[in-house]
Amino acid sequence: MAAPFDAVSLRQFTVDIFQACGAPAAEAAIVADHLIAASLMGYDTHGVIRIPQYVEDVKREIIRPGAPLQVTRETETTAVLDCGWNFGQVGGVRAMELAIAKARRWHVAMIVARRSNHAGRLGAYTQMAAEQGLLAIGVCNSPRHGHFVLPWGGREGRLATNPISFAVPSDSGAPIMADFSTAETTEGALRLYRNLGKPLPSGWIVDAQGQPSTDPADFYGPPQGAILPFGGGRGYRGFALSLLVEVLGGLLGGSSITIDQPGNGLGFIVIDVSTFLAPREFAELIRELRAYIKSSPPASGFDEVQLPGEPDFRTRQQRLRHGIPIDKKTCEQIRSAAASVGVAWRSAASSEPEI
Repeated sequence: MAAPFDAVSLRQFTVDIFQACGAPAAEAAIVADHLIAASLMGYDTHGVIRIPQYVEDVKREIIRPGAPLQVTRETETTAVLDCGWNFGQVGGVRAMELAIAKARRWHVAMIVARRSNHAGRLGAYTQMAAEQGLLAIGVCNSPRHGHFVLPWGGREGRLATNPISFAVPSDSGAPIMADFSTAETTEGALRLYRNLGKPLPSGWIVDAQGQPSTDPADFYGPPQGAILPFGGGRGYRGFALSLLVEVLGGLLGGSSITIDQPGNGLGFIVIDVSTFLAPREFAELIRELRAYIKSSPPASGFDEVQLPGEPDFRTRQQRLRHGIPIDKKTCEQIRSAAASVGVAWRSAASSEPEI
């Protein structure tokens, strides 16, 4: 790995890149904050490794910086948000802000965002709600362009990695937060393993002939391989959850699963817990839940029981202190992408090693 990079300097560098791509300053900051936060929390697959992808997507006019967002259908508790193919993070943040506002007024809300580009780390949006004392569930689909995942019993991809996230507020620490793919892995993880030159864990992918492989090149091809639904021999469970994500994040927003356009559909459900019980009572029950779960004696090979999200927030603290590690190949790809839009690393005025 290359030397770690200071998060503040890396953020400014990232803002500079997306402003050079034509994004308004506020929107460039949203995207940069999202990518840096993902890298800080150890989601390297959804962090700054995505900068070259986004720059290329802008050049190809897949991403449309500054495109207006519009609510096309709305009730007191629901809305469909058309993101106009703007950056996915811009659409995702606006959709969650809308969901939070409606949930505060009407107790429960659901927002579906359509025509959004790659939205990044899904947990970032549910975390937004939990940090404001609300419970949130999020899903994210992709149309045909991202159909890397096999349906149960199939030989060709028909679904994306279709993640699910939830976040539960807690007044005694970070939210209880989960964010996981309904496939055995994400495409971003395959990209990271490829950049690191490492073999994949077994059971993640098959090659174009349907044979198990641990070589990332067998996924990317050509011809392209596929990712398996999660669950191993019971992969029908991951497949079923993936179909649920497709309905909640795509179909409810009026998006066809077969459109040939890169991007994501997002579905957010936000719940005001005070509708069900007093916030103080809920907080006490969460503390009791946390303590009871963590009181389980650790199994062999484990130091403690950790609730969902705990490792991520610990990684964040470590990387804030010591920097964000980026492998050499990813550094080269980021530097090249930045240079292609006229941005040099030193524009970030950093004393850290050059990308």
